[in-house]
Amino acid sequence: MAEHKIEGGNMLLFIDPDGGTDYNIVVCLTSVGKADSITVVDASSACGPDKSPGTLELSYSFEGQHLQDPDGGQISGTDLRILLRAEQTIGWMIAPETPVAGDEIEEGTGYLSELGSTYSFDSVGTFTGTIQPYGTPTLSIYGGGGGLAVGQSYQGGIIAYLNGTGDHGIIVNLTAGILNNQWGNVGLIGVTADTLYGGQANTNTISTAYATSAARDANNLTTNGYTDWCLPTTADWYAIAPNYIAAGITDGLYWTCVEDAGDGNIAFNFQPSANSAFNQPKTDNMPFLAVRYF
Repeated sequence: MAEHKIEGGNMLLFIDPDGGTDYNIVVCLTSVGKADSITVVDASSACGPDKSPGTLELSYSFEGQHLQDPDGGQISGTDLRILLRAEQTIGWMIAPETPVAGDEIEEGTGYLSELGSTYSFDSVGTFTGTIQPYGTPTLSIYGGGGGLAVGQSYQGGIIAYLNGTGDHGIIVNLTAGILNNQWGNVGLIGVTADTLYGGQANTNTISTAYATSAARDANNLTTNGYTDWCLPTTADWYAIAPNYIAAGITDGLYWTCVEDAGDGNIAFNFQPSANSAFNQPKTDNMPFLAVRYF
């Protein structure tokens, strides 16, 4: 699919070809136009015309850049053209790459009704298109009401998950960046528990068992005065994954702090775009991100 690493722009169009919110096509927008109109119902009354609102009509026009995917070789414009020609229902979201409080975010379902491309062979290709939504899309203000929001800088990192009441969640340490180390050595050490917010206990156990480990590196981090960093569980990652783009997390495979109960040589890593955990030999040198809970 299209490249997830966006260069040169802040406003993005996220698309799920299956009509949901598992966005796996991401394109860089250079402009967005939103057309909102309401038809007028004019019913005569004894006192003259009685005007009232009728049908709400919405459409979204956009312009973006073709971005090459170094893995699959496709470009985002091609992905969009395939969806248009299939008359396929899509899930979509228009939002800044890194939202801040007050930014407008709009998402819904619909279809691509128009797409045009311009290929300049000495520069990046561009495309224009139109989305026709089904029903009324969700329109929200990021971080509205002064509350916490995913993607917000908070307590040493970036909020990557919030609970239903918005007062507790998971912070990812992007200041330290993507680090690399092995999970540890072979043999079960008893960190098979996989619960939300369970990473600190597992990380402490791994750190005690292995001086050279991703868990030890996470435990040793101090960022903005916060020292309680740990490796996330797979349950943590399942909570983070739907928000990984909004939280500024680069897609990839990342260590968790959970080992395979059936094989002492194996631990789990996680890929946010796939929303899935995978087996990995513990002695492999792999990326990891540190998190903390609040």
